[in-house]
Amino acid sequence: MKYRFLFVIGTVFCWGGALRADGPETPRPPFAVPPRYGAVTDYYPGDASNRFPQTVILIQDLHANVGVQKNIAATLYRLLRVNKIPSLLVCVEGASGEGDVSLLRSLPGPIRHGFEAMLLHKAYLTGAELAATEAAADWPQQEVVLWYKFKSLFSQSPGLPPVSLSPIHLWGVDDPDLYRKNWHAAKVVDRQRFETLSYMRQTKAFLSEGAAEPLKQHLDLLTKLLMLRLQPKEYKEYVAGKSFNPGGPPVYLSSLAAAETYYEAAELRSHAMAQNLIAKMGHTPGYTVLVTGGFHTQEIAEELKKRGLAYLVVTPRVEVLDQDDAYRARLREEE
Repeated sequence: MKYRFLFVIGTVFCWGGALRADGPETPRPPFAVPPRYGAVTDYYPGDASNRFPQTVILIQDLHANVGVQKNIAATLYRLLRVNKIPSLLVCVEGASGEGDVSLLRSLPGPIRHGFEAMLLHKAYLTGAELAATEAAADWPQQEVVLWYKFKSLFSQSPGLPPVSLSPIHLWGVDDPDLYRKNWHAAKVVDRQRFETLSYMRQTKAFLSEGAAEPLKQHLDLLTKLLMLRLQPKEYKEYVAGKSFNPGGPPVYLSSLAAAETYYEAAELRSHAMAQNLIAKMGHTPGYTVLVTGGFHTQEIAEELKKRGLAYLVVTPRVEVLDQDDAYRARLREEE
């Protein structure tokens, strides 16, 4: 299947707290992340009886955040270098099929770096794609390219020049249909957000005065739902208390329906990505990486644990929250 990039939606709003390991006796993770890049925030060593000897590295993404994308790329470089891995499968959300960054890799260094910086700031390039573009291929691959360049100094070589192959192999594990459903719902919520949140602020202030604690808590969850900022556990709490939802004008009801559709599709996407990841994993010892937003990371981690598969969660360091403008610009583009 040809790799097809689908701009990842929604989990830019779902950068949750760190996932924690269960108890003080948890074994030491096999892979460390320098604090300047992030931290390992959860580790499960897996069930010894499972048929997959690989460890899944789940990297929590904050979509459109430039610093986070660079830290994701740096984490992938470290994984290749420290563990002396000749190649690495990096699965990503928001795409389906095989990834090909050879066109970007073929650009001269200074031009490529400037182009990458522009693409990062416009949210057209992810940390995984940046790593696949910049990671150095092994010597036999590079030797072919260098020999071609040497020969081209003395004669005009026919055909296209060879491109350095990347040791990072990108593979999209998202479900296209569920993704589109998620995308359209997010666009509706974004388009109506100002009117909806304005109404919600007034309603919340009116209903909260003298209200019982369960109603107040549900109104907080409802507000986060309409902002697409719920975590998986919070979404389940919202669903359990839907009877508390107040009525309102058509724009509010429309946004509410779209936000619920958004989270329904997001949950289904998490399960689909977990299944597609497992189907793509190899059976030799090593690592497979999955880069997803925080909402999906938590759900996929739970799915892997149920299956007894080893995983660790990496949460990249966030220094500046600069993603909103680029994210909304991408969200408002036509497909």
